[in-house]
Amino acid sequence: MSKILSEMQGKNKTALKYGFTIMVVSLFVMSGFNTNLFAEELEKITFIGVDKEQFEQPHSKYNYEHIIISGYVEDYTRGDEILVVIIHPDQSQNEIHTHATKKGEIYTLFDISNDSQIGVYNVILKYRDAELATTSFEIIEK
Repeated sequence: MSKILSEMQGKNKTALKYGFTIMVVSLFVMSGFNTNLFAEELEKITFIGVDKEQFEQPHSKYNYEHIIISGYVEDYTRGDEILVVIIHPDQSQNEIHTHATKKGEIYTLFDISNDSQIGVYNVILKYRDAELATTSFEIIEK
């Protein structure tokens, strides 16, 4: 490569400048292309997640914090119900019945307040009576 560049430099500095620019642009386009392919592949895997792993319990009963629950359901059929089960530290449960977009993307909220239990919460994604994915988050004292 260096031999080619030195020959180009000797013959025509303008050609070197354009050759280098084309090479850099090609690398940039190729790296962006690979990143997009990876992102598309990642989206095809069923998952559930929360926006943070740890939340501080709000001080006041008037202050709530929204936990964003998002995910993806592979082979989702438009209109089908999705169930998000949240298991509290004392093993009590909340169920959020929701729907995904036509592409299978999930977005819902879960609120915590000063009455929320301290500890680890488990989140389970269910679709067509099957557990597809899990995650967890923790509420800590402020």
